Amino acid sequence: MPPVSDGIPDEFLCPITHEVMKDPVIAADGFSYEREAIESWIKTKNRSSPMTNLPLQTTALTPNRTLKMAICRWTSS
Repeated sequence: MPPVSDGIPDEFLCPITHEVMKDPVIAADGFSYEREAIESWIKTKNRSSPMTNLPLQTTALTPNRTLKMAICRWTSS
């Protein structure tokens, strides 16, 4: 994973908060977000995708365990 300038891989950053994710989830648009951030976004932005601005077909969120494990490994190294 290519790191951004401050050493944090950009895949670990939530596209909404721009902070390292602690509880990453996958939304209906296929992107990963921090759970709290995307839940808040969905409530206030009428269920649109933060990345595409298209309507989300569902508000179901799937835990991204693979990403969470990668972030945990990175933070402990």
